[in-house]
Amino acid sequence: MDSSLAIAGIGVLGTLAASTLSPLISERSKRREFERARAERLEQAERDELRVRRLELREGYIAFNAAARDYHRALRAWSYAADNGTERAAESVELPQTRQAFQTAYAEAQMIVTAPVLVLAQQIARGLADTWAILKHREDGTHDPATDTTENARLILQEVWEPLRTIRIAMRSDLDLRTDEVELLQRPDRL
Repeated sequence: MDSSLAIAGIGVLGTLAASTLSPLISERSKRREFERARAERLEQAERDELRVRRLELREGYIAFNAAARDYHRALRAWSYAADNGTERAAESVELPQTRQAFQTAYAEAQMIVTAPVLVLAQQIARGLADTWAILKHREDGTHDPATDTTENARLILQEVWEPLRTIRIAMRSDLDLRTDEVELLQRPDRL
């Protein structure tokens, strides 16, 4: 009888333990599931944030590249018009617009681009600003005839061309796009 009493006691204890441990095991399982779901939500949020950041970067790169090239082209046209005395009304309207578009794109780029791209963007901005200053001083009659020449303005624009080409490669690299640097550098660009 002792063994049957012991077996019954073990059975009762097993039943009591199961009813006590079952909610604990269930709670632990639910907690693990909750943590797994939470980790998945965090990973998805990180992927979404990365996708949005990449899209913003891409849009910023497109805006900066287009604005820089437009402004470069407008300054070059202005330098030739200044030499020939053939400035047209369209050019006088277009230049301030392209300048403003470039300044806006550059300001936005300063907030989002990577450091290597920012270094090139600064070189481009400085060269275009120097060209603008020379041509504007010539137009205002406040220029130094020895240094503020349209030839010097075009020389600066020519020097800006290399960072304009190089920045495109850096931007493509940042966006994980195919970047055959040799091919991109050798390809003739036309504004």
